[in-house]
Amino acid sequence: MGLEKIICEVLVVGGGVAGMSAALTAAREGAYTLLVEKNGFPGGAAVTGLHRFICGLYAHGMGMPDHTLNEGIAPEICARLKVLAPDKAVLPRGKVYVLPYTTGNLISVFRSLSEAEKQLDILYNTKTVSVKTEKHIITAVTVRGLDGEYDIAPRVVIDCSGDAIVVQLSGARYQLSPPHQRQLAGYTFRVKGLRDVDDIVALRVPYCLAQAVAEKKMPSYLKFTTFTPGDDQDEGYCRLNILPVVAGERNKQARKDALFVHSYLCKVLPVFRHSSIAEMSPEVLDREGPRVCGEYTLSADDVVNARKFPDGVVKNAWPIELWDQEKGVRYQYLHPGDYYEIPLRCLKAQDISNLYCAGRCISVSHEALGSTRVMGTCISLGEQAGREAAK
Repeated sequence: MGLEKIICEVLVVGGGVAGMSAALTAAREGAYTLLVEKNGFPGGAAVTGLHRFICGLYAHGMGMPDHTLNEGIAPEICARLKVLAPDKAVLPRGKVYVLPYTTGNLISVFRSLSEAEKQLDILYNTKTVSVKTEKHIITAVTVRGLDGEYDIAPRVVIDCSGDAIVVQLSGARYQLSPPHQRQLAGYTFRVKGLRDVDDIVALRVPYCLAQAVAEKKMPSYLKFTTFTPGDDQDEGYCRLNILPVVAGERNKQARKDALFVHSYLCKVLPVFRHSSIAEMSPEVLDREGPRVCGEYTLSADDVVNARKFPDGVVKNAWPIELWDQEKGVRYQYLHPGDYYEIPLRCLKAQDISNLYCAGRCISVSHEALGSTRVMGTCISLGEQAGREAAK
């Protein structure tokens, strides 16, 4: 933009699904909004993680859903995805329902939505490097882009970074589970050239890898690898669920693990024998990171008991889905047809008056995060944070 200092009403840090929803909503509410995103495209982890399903959009246990649990921008995004891919419909996965999507279509939807908002500007390829706070108010945020650094003077900041970068740099209080308690992180690779893919492959992959772990042929965490078929008959996605804290370069190690797992599967499963890796995630994605200490901290009891709040702003029915380092994934479901609410207080920083959060870094317990962190819920969290910040 060629400016040393930028003044805006709302600054959104992080252009994932929560950040895009927050920025779009704030701009629609009339506030001049600036969004900074480290990647060169919108969508964040929904794109870089090679994800294929939007979770947390619907109620469960009441038959095939015909509407999203939350109104507003969530059904709008779903409708636009439907136009781009009419064949992709809501799917049951176990006890819950998800919406399949392609990353290219999600990027397209966010680009078209953002380009229509005159009150919104986006700085891609831009990282937040420092935050200045005075008397419990954020007064300046310094960001670094391809053409240099800028000082941004915002009235309100929304941290949608996932890693709570603004929370940490501002000195706001946050909670972070100890390394041995954090959920397993994820790393995905896409495979082409599979033959005779059927529903049993999703069971055979973890079974074969568990056998390999038992025979001490590979690290124990690789037994939690999952497989889902792709859009094409010869395509599939393997997701490694790996330790969240690894010494050294964990992205490099994850790529090595992916190559090792694929090579092993090619040897033991005929369906993989002639396949090759077509794409890998650019980085390991954490399921758990720093979470702001807000005016209220949502608990596991709040989730499983379907608690409602006077200031409840987002509905969620996704189970507590915890990826334990020793046991793998465990689910704790709500009663069929019920939902809990996430109060606005979970989005407000306790000790920084003009800081809101949305997405993975809101004020929740370790267990509750297993439910609130999913994409559909983060879309609505971003919307509510954007609406509040624009006031």
